[in-house]
Amino acid sequence: MKKIVKFALPMVLLALTLGACGSGSSSGSSAKKDVTFYLSGDTSEGGAYTKMAKKYEKETGTRVRITDVPYDDLKTKIDKSVQAKDEPDLARVAGVSSTWTKDLQNLGSIAKSAKTINSMTITDSKTKQVVAIPLDLTTNGLFINKTLFDKAGVKYPASAKDIWTWDDFLAAVKKVQASTGAKYGLVVDPSDQRLRTITYQYGGKDFRLNKAGTSYVTDANTKNALKKFISWNDNKLMPKTVWTSGEDPSSMFKSGQVAAYLSGSWQITDFSKNIKDFKWAATYMPYVKTRATNLGGNFVISFKNGKNPSGGMKFLKWLYKPANYKQLCEYAGYIPAVEDLDIDYGSNQKAYDIMLNEIANSSSIAGYQETKGVEAVMKGYKGLSGSYKDEIANVISGQESFNAALKKIEQDYNDGFLNQK
Repeated sequence: MKKIVKFALPMVLLALTLGACGSGSSSGSSAKKDVTFYLSGDTSEGGAYTKMAKKYEKETGTRVRITDVPYDDLKTKIDKSVQAKDEPDLARVAGVSSTWTKDLQNLGSIAKSAKTINSMTITDSKTKQVVAIPLDLTTNGLFINKTLFDKAGVKYPASAKDIWTWDDFLAAVKKVQASTGAKYGLVVDPSDQRLRTITYQYGGKDFRLNKAGTSYVTDANTKNALKKFISWNDNKLMPKTVWTSGEDPSSMFKSGQVAAYLSGSWQITDFSKNIKDFKWAATYMPYVKTRATNLGGNFVISFKNGKNPSGGMKFLKWLYKPANYKQLCEYAGYIPAVEDLDIDYGSNQKAYDIMLNEIANSSSIAGYQETKGVEAVMKGYKGLSGSYKDEIANVISGQESFNAALKKIEQDYNDGFLNQK
């Protein structure tokens, strides 16, 4: 077993105009009320929160009602509850809306006692109050069809000392294709995060604010990486349909006809349960100049105007106790968002150890866009629209030139992070 390691990411210290956030109070009778917890994906993550809620009720007598909301509907549901002053006590979210912040409780004491990862702990720079703390981390990662690699006699990195370059990796998957008749060498999720991982690995900084602070721009290494990625989508090495028509890359990989899949840590539990016809393995991502990944995750927030705000805080304090948080991570297959915690991933331990190694050895740029996005939305900016992956898809399909796509991506960054709504 290995511990989650500390890694350097840009600190999320947000300049917000917030009122003081108290910890909330309730009468003795309200403390006995149910705690309401909105989240998405509990069913697909093995019912981890439902299991922890049942354990908590058994220990304390307080019922935590897990409301599993479809991801696309979660923000709207929370928005409406805030407007009606009928908020959930707790919510697991990917970001924090500027319209919620005045109603959030201070989670600083929980963050401190649990030792949540600082770079993913969201703090108001004026009040110094913690408004959201991370529940789990996700990281990009590479999976291979081990059966195909072994059949072709092609080696892949057995340790962090043997990490391949992108050229070595592409040569390997092409050899697997030629030797085994695999339909494709590689599939990649249609995602901004996967593009960023590749551009970082080629030594780029993706899209960053210029020195004058007036506009978002890119760089030569990023352009080189994106041009190479576009060229890979040739219907030989990679199918164009994943990026241009929405074909599911996970299903394609699970069919056994693809040599490698660039996705992320969230796939491990699914693959271990549902891939029966071949052996798969996680391995180290290739790089050119810099080892890099792209981090994501979910945060928990606690509202003041729920039915039982103090009960929600008590549940969070309980959930972040090491033994309970460890159990949550093991149920759901999470990478923990706290320091110095042993997680037993059972038969998937090797795959998770590789993901943890990717995080530990990644450039500090890995979490830049994640934290920048949260910061922008909380300040009242609209954030990114998804133009990045859409414009690259347009280039792959021949609908747009590369330079025109870059201009639109840069404009989306300017609109999302510099121009107020």
